[in-house]
Amino acid sequence: MQSKNRETFLKIGVGMVVGLFVLDRMVLGPAIESWKAQSERLAELRVKVERGRQLMQREKSIRARWNEMQRTDLPDDDSMAESDVFTAIARWTSASRVGITNLTPHRTNHDGGYDTFEWRASATGDQASLGRFIYEIESDALPMRIEECELSTRDTKGQQLALSVRFSAVRIDETRKTAR
Repeated sequence: MQSKNRETFLKIGVGMVVGLFVLDRMVLGPAIESWKAQSERLAELRVKVERGRQLMQREKSIRARWNEMQRTDLPDDDSMAESDVFTAIARWTSASRVGITNLTPHRTNHDGGYDTFEWRASATGDQASLGRFIYEIESDALPMRIEECELSTRDTKGQQLALSVRFSAVRIDETRKTAR
């Protein structure tokens, strides 16, 4: 009789172990994975909500900056846009007292509703005047950005420097300005 009880207990034990294994693999494992995935989604949503709140708090300053960018945007007419930039370049060179030795414009149309105007310029001067020229480009009201900048010396003492700079401006399509 004791062996039949032992057999029954072993069968019950094996059944419980197999049941716990199946419960772990079929129910608990997927449930834990689902809870982890849900926790990750909740964390991502919390980050997105916080970013949204920050954007809403900064809405006035962002809109003011966008309106300023639209106001100082280059004109829609290509020749007027180039004229504005050439006027700005003359203003920068007179403020910084550099000599422009080469100036090459290039315009690129983009499908995204904007055009890119790019200029390559070579200038000569001392370190202070070339630094001022770079400052004038970056701080001008026109939407300019320096893409590349390379300084090299023209004499053995380093008193005369040569600057090769590539800067660009973006012109937003008129239909895009009013849409936002």
